[in-house]
Amino acid sequence: MKNQKIKKRNYQKFLKMDLSRMAFLLFAMVVISFTTSCDKDESVNLPVTTTGEVTDITGQDAVVSGIVTSNGGSKLLAMGVCFTTGDADPTVEDYFAAVGEFTPDGILQEDWSYSATLKGLTIKTAYKARAYASNEAGTAYGETISFTSKAGKTYHTLTNEMIDTYTQEGSEGPKPNLVDGDLNTYWHSAWSGGVEPLPHHIQITFAEVKNIGGFEFATRDKYARGNNPAQFDVQTSTDGTTYTTVWTSDRLDNVLLNPEWNALSLDKNYSSKYFRVRILDTKTPGQNSTCMAELKVFEDGMLPY
Repeated sequence: MKNQKIKKRNYQKFLKMDLSRMAFLLFAMVVISFTTSCDKDESVNLPVTTTGEVTDITGQDAVVSGIVTSNGGSKLLAMGVCFTTGDADPTVEDYFAAVGEFTPDGILQEDWSYSATLKGLTIKTAYKARAYASNEAGTAYGETISFTSKAGKTYHTLTNEMIDTYTQEGSEGPKPNLVDGDLNTYWHSAWSGGVEPLPHHIQITFAEVKNIGGFEFATRDKYARGNNPAQFDVQTSTDGTTYTTVWTSDRLDNVLLNPEWNALSLDKNYSSKYFRVRILDTKTPGQNSTCMAELKVFEDGMLPY
């Protein structure tokens, strides 16, 4: 009996010691787990990104470059450029253009230098933009830059009183048809009696100085007529009398036929009160007359001035 009591006391003592060890081990595991968790959280920072320059601005879009220099110690989840028209700095809650391909390892470093195209802009509008990059710690931003979208095309109203033509066929195609907005009517330069060789011009006189960066025209009808216009130039004048050629087109080998429009952009916007659009040649070379249904002229905000 005495030996049994001794064994029982030893077992109880051992059990108490074992429970103490287990409690200590559990406590140590909790501490280690907490420490590891803290160390992990502290090792993840926000990414570092820089906004580059804005280029290729038009009336509808612009290109902004950016670069990520650090992923903050975690997978890079997203990056790109955000933009807004407001007074505050843009965020990803505004408009944004995302770039980079996401992989199981996040966006790879080889894609961290990029250019993003901002689409859907409104003409003549001030914008702010900046690069962004996101990881599990959150989203970081680069510096904010500003730019203004360009004007696009601004069409000038033309009336019969503003235009004059060099040679006019008396039996058909009066000049008011050039600006009546009707593709079923047409203007025709002289082809009978006192015919003058090309070039034949359409002269425009504005009440004040205007900028012209291009023009559009529609052919007389849907037929590939030999006297459809095939080459142009543009002249300006300071007094409405003496004109100087400022731009000449290449020959147009594939003129679109009515009801399609042909658009020609100049090399820049030219400023004057007096313009001439001259027809230098026709689809079939050597014709002595020409014709067209409509003419429009425009300022092109995407061209220099």
